[in-house]
Amino acid sequence: MSTNQASAVRPLARASASRIGTRRQRTPWGAIALFLIPLLFFYVLFVVYPLIATIWNSFHTISYNMGQQVTTFVGLDNYAALFTDRIFHTSMINTIIWGVVGPIIEVVFATSLALLVYFKVPFYRFFRTAWFTPMLVSGVIVGLVFRWIFNNEWGLVNTALRGIGLDALAVNWLGRRDTPLWVVIFVHFWATFGFSFVLILAGLSSISNDLIEAARVDGAKLRQIITSIILPLLSPTLITVTILSFTGKMKAFNVVWVLTEGGPLHASETVATYVQKRAFAWRTLDLGYPSAIAVFWFGVVLVGVILLRYFLNRGSYQREGGA
Repeated sequence: MSTNQASAVRPLARASASRIGTRRQRTPWGAIALFLIPLLFFYVLFVVYPLIATIWNSFHTISYNMGQQVTTFVGLDNYAALFTDRIFHTSMINTIIWGVVGPIIEVVFATSLALLVYFKVPFYRFFRTAWFTPMLVSGVIVGLVFRWIFNNEWGLVNTALRGIGLDALAVNWLGRRDTPLWVVIFVHFWATFGFSFVLILAGLSSISNDLIEAARVDGAKLRQIITSIILPLLSPTLITVTILSFTGKMKAFNVVWVLTEGGPLHASETVATYVQKRAFAWRTLDLGYPSAIAVFWFGVVLVGVILLRYFLNRGSYQREGGA
């Protein structure tokens, strides 16, 4: 090829390469919109709009007169009423107790079971399936089944206690003031720990086996492997699981409602069940005050998640620095 021909071909080659590069770098906005628009529509419809409507309702009283809705602006009156509402205080204390105790039990138990499966104890394949199975059962069904199990007269728990001569322990689990909350915590734990178990097991599966084998070669015992290698590497997963468990407890409703409906005498009342009662069950026909409860509790949970994440991450960094 002559010099003139080569000089004529080079610009064409550069232009062709430029067009190919442009095609490669072009963002497929049509495909992105095709996937995002339906999701954004449902997100706005079922998340953003209800949130805005709830905040707006919290500053109003909404009543009905002759079948017509009457909305009156009351400012912060609904929020001020929270400070004198004893039932709300009880529900808040119950929910905070649950939000503290529940995640601790769930994370410790789920981590222990995940470690058993990870180290392949006998029948570990069966356990891996069995421990996740409760997650497949509806919360309403779980509540109904355990309501029968804890029945005072013919429930499985009291029948078993009486059968082994422990009649003094066969109490009315759902009818006393001191036991319903702990029964609810246990039942909800049974129904949801499988989710935490699966997440932790997935985190364990991402840890390289070479690290475990190298530690064994160096003479490390199983306890040392777990405390010095596995748990530090698993800490991001444990933090995520703890936060998810905390938020789940702070908004739990279906198991509590089916088991006790917040009773007796609000002994197992949670914020979620109290909001439902004030909005619908008590037929007050006013969405303003329960909306204020929901908005206030949303802020409490949000602050709780931020603080929990901060302290958990801080503890994780301190352990890594100490190591």
